[in-house]
Amino acid sequence: MPGSVLFAAFTAFVLMLGLGVLFPVLPFLTREMGISDAGAGALLSAYPLASFIASPFWGRFSSRRGRRPALVIGLLGYGLGFGLFGLGQNFEQLLAARVLGGAISAAALPALFAYVADVTSAERRSAGMGLLGAGIGLGVTFGPLLGLLAWSLWDLRAPYFVSAAIGFANAALVAVAMPETLRPAERAGAERTGLAELFGPLAPFLAASFLTSTARIAVDSTFAFLAQNELAATPRGVAMLLFAMGLTSALVQGGVLRALAGRVSDGTLFSAGCALMGVGLAGFAGVAGWASATAAGLAVAAGFALLSPTLTALLSRAAESAQGEAQGLNGSATALSRVVAPLLFTSGLWPRFGGAGTYGVAALLCAAALAIGLARFRSPAAA
Repeated sequence: MPGSVLFAAFTAFVLMLGLGVLFPVLPFLTREMGISDAGAGALLSAYPLASFIASPFWGRFSSRRGRRPALVIGLLGYGLGFGLFGLGQNFEQLLAARVLGGAISAAALPALFAYVADVTSAERRSAGMGLLGAGIGLGVTFGPLLGLLAWSLWDLRAPYFVSAAIGFANAALVAVAMPETLRPAERAGAERTGLAELFGPLAPFLAASFLTSTARIAVDSTFAFLAQNELAATPRGVAMLLFAMGLTSALVQGGVLRALAGRVSDGTLFSAGCALMGVGLAGFAGVAGWASATAAGLAVAAGFALLSPTLTALLSRAAESAQGEAQGLNGSATALSRVVAPLLFTSGLWPRFGGAGTYGVAALLCAAALAIGLARFRSPAAA
């Protein structure tokens, strides 16, 4: 695996480390400021909504101007958004910071995925995407711990300034150390490729990305409710299972997937991941104790870790001459899932149907993605 992929994985780890700082402290900060819980939910949704709108533009920017400029801009916007959020004194200022940060930082992840696609062969691309995914997963896993540490050492606003510092330092590192990988021929091709003509061929990949990401977020957004209702859990128990899921995901993406890449087709790995994740979600629907909850959680984590990098690799191969645009559209699909999933599961299904309905619907979303995979991703050209 090229050292440039390891650099990209480290950059993704640091990026997501800062992003994960937000989650354990936001409800406490908003309540201290007199902001309602609904307002806190709006602040959480504003960032991915802005990213959903901006990601295609930034993907195209990275294909015309380069991966490094797009990544540097995204990281600077990320640092700026978190810094302004830490300084915000009312709901409107916090919301503006989230929208600004989401809109500009949307440049970062599509550029990273396009960068990995640039430096890996088609046969080893899923392994490269898996290593990048492992960096993302570890950042998400350890970010909340960093947030809690900053909070305990200083105050409720400190984690946001820590995230801002991480963003600015990461931007400086990329600007100094990251080589540009966009080739002149690809830059010229990007000038001729329109997003509208690219969307049609990529639609099955984008639909599968949206469905699986939405299903995965069902666990993150509602497991604490399930654990309290069915397992009499404390926050520590919830955090431990989510932490175990994060480590499992990183191990599968950084180890198992690398071993399987090139030996098993990406279409097969995607389908297997969908099936495993669906089984785990169905397990959550009928959870009876910590043993079954743990088994379900690890199945969901392992399944998503198999399907996500292979889907990204499949999408990238379907758009070899337009990596930035393809990854920008994929960034929009996953950002939209982060907007829709909390509304669907937390506000819609959970209050009415509890765990059985919530995780049952999530499992059906996985089944729909599996059907797309079996129909569209198993031909020799796609696999």
